[in-house]
Amino acid sequence: MLFAKTVRALAALAVIATATPVVAEEDGPILVISGPLSWPFFAAVKQGFDDGAETFGVDYQYIAVTDTANMTSDYPRLLQQAISRNPRMLLVGEFFPDGMDPLIKEATAAGIPVLIHNSGQTLWEQNGSIGFIGEDPFQMGYRAGELHAEKGVTKGLCFNQVPGNPTVEERCNGYVAAMKEAGIATVYETIGTGDATNPQAMTQAIKGILQVHTDIDGIYTLNAVPAMSALRAVEEVGRAGEVQIGTADLSNEVLKAIKAGDIAFAMDQQPYLQGFMSIQVAKQFLDYGLHPIGHVKTGPLVIDASNVDHTLEVNSKFAGVRGAD
Repeated sequence: MLFAKTVRALAALAVIATATPVVAEEDGPILVISGPLSWPFFAAVKQGFDDGAETFGVDYQYIAVTDTANMTSDYPRLLQQAISRNPRMLLVGEFFPDGMDPLIKEATAAGIPVLIHNSGQTLWEQNGSIGFIGEDPFQMGYRAGELHAEKGVTKGLCFNQVPGNPTVEERCNGYVAAMKEAGIATVYETIGTGDATNPQAMTQAIKGILQVHTDIDGIYTLNAVPAMSALRAVEEVGRAGEVQIGTADLSNEVLKAIKAGDIAFAMDQQPYLQGFMSIQVAKQFLDYGLHPIGHVKTGPLVIDASNVDHTLEVNSKFAGVRGAD
C-alpha cells in the first residue's frame, strides 16, 4: 500500500509546475525526500519511516530518484517539486548541498518546517532546519582509521562511491586523519555515482587500484555494496586474507562476511533510527512544538566479530532493521 502511495507521489511530482512556496498548510502532506531504494542501505531508512508512521499514526510520502545516474541535478528538482506542494513538513536527506541547500532555505523562510536526516549535519542550523538526525561522518571514518591502525595496516585505501556528497566525503576525511596520526599512508579514490550500485564496476575499479598500489593492505569502503566488491577484488588479485577490509553501513552479506572473518568490521550509522526518529520528531513538533535540540547522533556503532551474531539474529527476526537484505 505504501509502495503504491510512493509511486503515485512520484508520478504527481513529475507533472507539478515549480511554484514559489507559501506557508505550510495544516492539512498538507508530510513529504520525505530520501535516498534511492535501489541502494540496499535506504531500505533500512525507509523501514524506520514506515514503522514510525504506523507507531505514531502519521501519513507520509517517501520520494526518491529511481535512476542514480544524475542525482546531483535530480534531487534538487524533486525537492523543489515537493516544496511547491506546500507540505505540512519536509524531512530531507541533504545529499547534494549545492543544489538542495538554497531550496531548503527557501522552504524554511516561507514557514515550511524542515528536519534533516542522514546527510547535511553541518548545514541544518544555517538553513533554518529544526535539527539533524544521523551519523557523525568524520567520527565514522576516524574510528575506522583507528581500527585499521590497531590491526597493523600499513597503507590504506578509502573508496568513495558518491563523490559530491559531503557526508560521505567526511568519512574519508576522518579515515585519512586517523591514519595520518598513526603515521600510515592512505590512497583516496572515487567512482561515478552512476556506478554506485554496480558491483562489477566497483570490483574492477578497486581491482585496478590494488594493481597500481600493490602495497595497500587495508580498504575502507563507504557502503555495504562496495565492501563486497572490495572483497571480490582482493580475491581476484590473489590477496585474500592479506587485506583488511572495513566498511561503513551494513547488509546481510557484509554481516555474514564479518562472521566468516572475511571483513573486519562495519561502522553502523543505524539508518533505521534515522527514519523512525525523524517521524517521531515530526509528529511531536507538529502536534506540540517539541523537538530535540541539535544533532541527534545515530552513529558510529562498530559491528565486528564480538557482536555480529546478535546483529544477524535481530535481522533474521526483524528483516532489514539492522541492514538490508
